[in-house]
Amino acid sequence: MSDDKINKISFFETLTLAAGFTIGSGIITLTGIGIAFTGKSISLAFLVTAILFLIAVRPLVLLSSVLPRTSAAYTYSKELIGNKVGGFFAYIYFAGRITIAIFGISFAQYLASLIPALNDPLLLKFIGISVLSLFFIINLFGIKCAAKIQNILFVLLMIGLLTYVIFGVPKAAPIDFGDGTFFTGGFKGFYTAVSLLFFALGGSYIITDFAPSIKNPSKTIPKVVVFVTLGVCLLYMLIGFVASGVLPLEKAAGMPLSVSAEVIFPIPALKIVFIVGGALGALVTTLNSSFVWYSNSLIEPCVDGWFPKLFTLKNKYNVPYILMTVFYLFGLIPILFDIDLTILSKIAVGLTIFSLIIPMAGILKIDEKYPEEWKKSGFEKKYSLGKRKIMLFVTYIILATQVIYLLQSNPPLSNLIIGVYVLIVIIYLNRHNTHNDRLNNNC
Repeated sequence: MSDDKINKISFFETLTLAAGFTIGSGIITLTGIGIAFTGKSISLAFLVTAILFLIAVRPLVLLSSVLPRTSAAYTYSKELIGNKVGGFFAYIYFAGRITIAIFGISFAQYLASLIPALNDPLLLKFIGISVLSLFFIINLFGIKCAAKIQNILFVLLMIGLLTYVIFGVPKAAPIDFGDGTFFTGGFKGFYTAVSLLFFALGGSYIITDFAPSIKNPSKTIPKVVVFVTLGVCLLYMLIGFVASGVLPLEKAAGMPLSVSAEVIFPIPALKIVFIVGGALGALVTTLNSSFVWYSNSLIEPCVDGWFPKLFTLKNKYNVPYILMTVFYLFGLIPILFDIDLTILSKIAVGLTIFSLIIPMAGILKIDEKYPEEWKKSGFEKKYSLGKRKIMLFVTYIILATQVIYLLQSNPPLSNLIIGVYVLIVIIYLNRHNTHNDRLNNNC
């Protein structure tokens, strides 16, 4: 067996990585916010979110099945739509990675809720920096090492969340559709909750960005995306049922799961299991996965010159260590200087939405640009151009509504920064292209 096959990650390792991308701090913090919008219909909101996500992400999953690529979303944007579009994606996506700072700080805050003596600004900084640094170092040893750590973390994560469900379901009040606790915010409140939860539940597509590192990616990726999304959806529905059922709605609304955990667990030790395995586990699995995700997503734009060539240097474990160090600094600087993480997270979500939308249009050009690969995939008869146009239209309708509802909930400053940044990128790309055209004309 070749070293290339030995170093590729298995179906199960891909599954746990995708679960790590999907199960993150969102379930801990956003469930209560979703309850504030729609009450006990939060569980139904999770189900609708999962269905809409699987429909919306189909073009990207289909592309990854036909063309497994490192930096998949960027490659599809560049090769199937245009070089300028690829550059636009790279810069939008790059700026959205500032979310990495949130994981370290959130980890410190949840740990302090377990150990009150740690609730000191300097100690919180130290803990946040330490956990960020630990997973940075782990990921420097390559994707195989990160995947092995992820397997262990995934088991602890599932133990923590399942503990919450097992002890919480018997204590949750049954849903009464006539007591006014269902659809409390009407359709607008319900769909706002769906939009809010869309990216809390929809992280499995990220594995498309390192398809070449996966064994048999054309079959593994679609299966993993569906399995993880539906499996996590079921878990989240149960968590939503518990969170909205063990406390009066006015006490559950807007609160993290640690609040409902106070009344669920009969002994303090079980609460510790939930916070360590569930809350902290959700954060560190996402943090661990993020270093892999970010680096694999942007290595090709670096090779193409959109970023300094220095970023492409790799260590003996095939890790682009300088690029990964940049992401480490993305996480470190906001922690050191107490930058408002709420504003940062809102900006990052907005930019993530834009970056997800961009490569989808490549599905219309796949047969034209890669006819042999398209024919060999077996999708030629199943997905005609007309069907792909309908698929893309539905995807854009779903994502457009998510954009509208999410940006409406953003602070004005976040939306202003997003708008200004996108405008700067467009101006730069136009000048960049004009400069290239001038050089070509002089040749």
